Amino acid sequence: MSQCSYFLVRYVPDTAREEFLNIGVLLHIPSEDFLDCMFTDDLRRIKRFHPQADTELLRELQSYFEQQIKEHEADLNGYLREMQESYSNLIQVSPPRSCLAAEPQAEIQELFARYVGARRAGPPAQDTRMRIKHRLTDVLRRHGVLEHPNLEKRVPADQWTQKGDPLCFDFGYRPWQAEGKPNGHIKLIHALSLHRDEETAHVLANTIGYVRKKEPAELTAVVEALPAKGDEAARYSQRILLDAEIRLQPLAGIEPFAESVRAELGA
Repeated sequence: MSQCSYFLVRYVPDTAREEFLNIGVLLHIPSEDFLDCMFTDDLRRIKRFHPQADTELLRELQSYFEQQIKEHEADLNGYLREMQESYSNLIQVSPPRSCLAAEPQAEIQELFARYVGARRAGPPAQDTRMRIKHRLTDVLRRHGVLEHPNLEKRVPADQWTQKGDPLCFDFGYRPWQAEGKPNGHIKLIHALSLHRDEETAHVLANTIGYVRKKEPAELTAVVEALPAKGDEAARYSQRILLDAEIRLQPLAGIEPFAESVRAELGA
């Protein structure tokens, strides 16, 4: 069970009357650098509450907050403070409330059902970097890898590139040979969405080039899935990664991947 905080996002068309409608939930797990969101897609319910509601604005809240979380990943605590200070008119964010969660995706869905209602289209697609990273972290934990002393978390890229480089690889480790000596070959792991994170794909391709100039290195990109037919955005990101000799690991095969990491660590 992880210690969490959740925030309710409220639609407040008239602040003087102090009437509001819960329209979303944010779930934060500080120990895992995890923040996720879920917003209603039932615009009819909002229109019943406030017939003059700007449905175009409200329809975009899910993608807007997903993008904001992505852009503020390096300082989620700071973003949450800023968010609570900034949203005080039409859209408001409640003070944090504490909870315990064994599985964040299940927890946020339960909180959403309790305080907001049901999404007509079901839960949002599990294709954001934050959701992919959480799935990766959870599987590594279950396979006894996450707390291994030789698995490094948030590996700074600036040790190979230049000071000030903001990129941190999610995980890194050096496999151990049979005789128990490190082989000097670093393996890095980073989560991203092929469909959403073209810029991240470029950054990873460029960065791993710098790493390999200084030492042998492998990089595995954990992704939601291989591109579906017609998804040109995902195919483009895939080509960028493969051209840089970055291995792709879809979530569908994440369990055996975690077990292979465990074996290489000698766990």
